[in-house]
Amino acid sequence: MQFEKKSPVISVDEVSFTYGDEMILENISLQVERGETVVILGGSGAGKSTLLRLIMGLMRPTRGTISVFDENITFFSEKQLKPIRQRMGFVFQGGALFDSLSVAENVGYSLLESKNITDIEFERAVKQTLNYVEMEHAYDMFPSELSGGQKKRVAIARAIFSEPEVVLYDEPTAGLDPIVSRRINTLVNRLRNEKQITSIVVTHILPDAFEIATRIVMLKGGSLVFEGQADELLSSQDPYVQQFVR
Repeated sequence: MQFEKKSPVISVDEVSFTYGDEMILENISLQVERGETVVILGGSGAGKSTLLRLIMGLMRPTRGTISVFDENITFFSEKQLKPIRQRMGFVFQGGALFDSLSVAENVGYSLLESKNITDIEFERAVKQTLNYVEMEHAYDMFPSELSGGQKKRVAIARAIFSEPEVVLYDEPTAGLDPIVSRRINTLVNRLRNEKQITSIVVTHILPDAFEIATRIVMLKGGSLVFEGQADELLSSQDPYVQQFVR
């Protein structure tokens, strides 16, 4: 019996990106399978966040193609990208919550203008999601009243509110102490194990990568210098990788 090989959820094929005369990414190829947590490691300026924005469709590659859910989104318009993005969640660096909205309004933002949901249904859905990230008590609070770690958990709640298949994280533990970082990492793992969410996590923090990654990718100066498991990263003979991990 032959089994049909499943297509990757995300496919980056020989992608390069230049800004002016500067090469930000050069000939990057990466495939992300369903249920994986792929961590993109690298120092400042390596091109990690740029790669994430390209996958989101916020920017277009100079060369190469990007496919998401078997759709080549490389030259998609904003209108064409909308149904793709509805199947994805995004956790931006710093959380990027709306300061003028309550926690509940931030999390349920996609439903605020919906005429097909009652206030009771809205509250039930938002509280259910906040409860999952252990932030139900913050329902009526505002971002200014939250700690950094609490903001990140609310940002994750907003990202998973619409039950996405993929979540993209940009430095989710940056600026957090180790205890709070561990809490965020536990949540990322829980989303993979319980909800089978596929994740790409950009970070420069090695312990966090080891805690959540099913596979690690490392960038240096816009080029891919490593792809593999955590133990392979530790045993790599590449001088840059050795310097990074030690």
